[in-house]
Amino acid sequence: MKRLFNIRFGVVAKALIALCFTALLPLFAADKAAKEAFDRGLTATAQGNMQEAIKQFTQAIKIDPKYAKAYYNRGVVYEKIGDYKQAISDYNQAIKVDPNFAWAYNNRASAYISLNDYKNATKDARKACELGDCKALYYLAQNKLLRD
Repeated sequence: MKRLFNIRFGVVAKALIALCFTALLPLFAADKAAKEAFDRGLTATAQGNMQEAIKQFTQAIKIDPKYAKAYYNRGVVYEKIGDYKQAISDYNQAIKVDPNFAWAYNNRASAYISLNDYKNATKDARKACELGDCKALYYLAQNKLLRD
């Protein structure tokens, strides 16, 4: 009886492992596809092809809506082409997904600076500095643009 239980338990355990693996396989494939689109976005950015970069980062986000780095990098591209409001929107999403994403706060501060919104820039620069990235805070202080 004990041997029969062990055999049945072993079969059930193997079936459960196979079922879990089968259920998780699409998640790993999605992660891989999102990473591949993200990498294509980085390549397009490095090549100066900003519209292709936006397209690829958007694809990565569609595959994985919680991909903070994809939102961040798409925001960087929007900032490079002068669409500061869209950049801020993407930085907002990156921060929503990862509230400790210092670079997103720093770059959102930079976008606010470009819009002459020094109050929000100061707030974000201080938060970024708390998280370890003080570039925007130094810039605001150096140029006497800090606001409370």
